[in-house]
Amino acid sequence: MTTSPHIPATRRDTTAHIVAVSVGLLLLTAAGLKLYGWNVSPFAQYGWLLSPSVQTAAVGWELFLGVWLVSGTARRLSWLLAMLTFTAFAGVSGYLGVIGQAKCGCFGVIEASPWVAFGVDVVVVALLAVARPNPEPSGTVGLRWVGGVGAVLAVLFAASLLLFGSAEAAVAKLRGQTLTTTSHLNFETGTAGDVRTTTATVRNWTDAPLRLIGGTSDCSCLATEDLPITIPPNGGVEVRVRLKIPAGTPGNLTRTVEFLTDCPKHPRLRLTAGVLVE
Repeated sequence: MTTSPHIPATRRDTTAHIVAVSVGLLLLTAAGLKLYGWNVSPFAQYGWLLSPSVQTAAVGWELFLGVWLVSGTARRLSWLLAMLTFTAFAGVSGYLGVIGQAKCGCFGVIEASPWVAFGVDVVVVALLAVARPNPEPSGTVGLRWVGGVGAVLAVLFAASLLLFGSAEAAVAKLRGQTLTTTSHLNFETGTAGDVRTTTATVRNWTDAPLRLIGGTSDCSCLATEDLPITIPPNGGVEVRVRLKIPAGTPGNLTRTVEFLTDCPKHPRLRLTAGVLVE
């Protein structure tokens, strides 16, 4: 009598599978919440981390890894990628918490502080560390299935670029936006009394020209030096924003900057500006 090649799952394998499925569902839920509000970044709204290309790639990775973990195929490899992913998430959310970022986009339309996200990431890493799966025979069928899911996601991403021209345009069109601007201006560091200047990019996604007609203008922040200005159809402009660092306690200073437009759908554009006061 020949023995069955199937090996009954041990308690460790069962625990590892439950944890993997739970983590996969967490990733899929987070990706769904981001897509619902199209805030497609598993990181936070800070600098390049909110660029459309990073947002789109990040949600694609969440969907891919989430489906893989739930499927239970190639569990050792998916476990390793999940550990690396959530370790990276924890590093980014912890950094954003340290620098004083108030909110992150980790859960899409559900607003949460970076420290909440950091706590979730650390718990997931701990669970994965405890529930490490045993080695398993290679499963070419499972790997082909995972590869197929990845190929579908890659095709969808490529199609969005082909149809809209860029990831940024795809995000704007799917969100129904006619005007977009830089989400965060980083003035880096400075001391009280210093004046820092940087630029914000404003994009027009319509086939008609639009105008910026006003902006923030007070004793510490000026965004009207280049205004009014016309944004060409399907084009963009760079607008200077000047920040004078006020006297106060050293640390992270965050300001809200606003542009006024003649666009009925987006009469006001808001972005945040941050500087580390030494």
